[in-house]
Amino acid sequence: MGHVIQVELRTATTHTLTWLDAALKPKPGMILQCDGDPRPWTVVHAYNITAHEMRSDQTNWKLAAR
Repeated sequence: MGHVIQVELRTATTHTLTWLDAALKPKPGMILQCDGDPRPWTVVHAYNITAHEMRSDQTNWKLAAR
């Protein structure tokens, strides 16, 4: 089981809500990359300060190199 935090992400004209691995410690302004997607995504807001347990973590987000 993994621990996840719900966040709002933005890239260009697209916004999305998703669950990220809590180990990333997402904070507003943080830039992330998703495997298979060349666009940089910016964390707009982290909605859950407390991480939640999730059985299957299918996300492949990582910190982007600046």
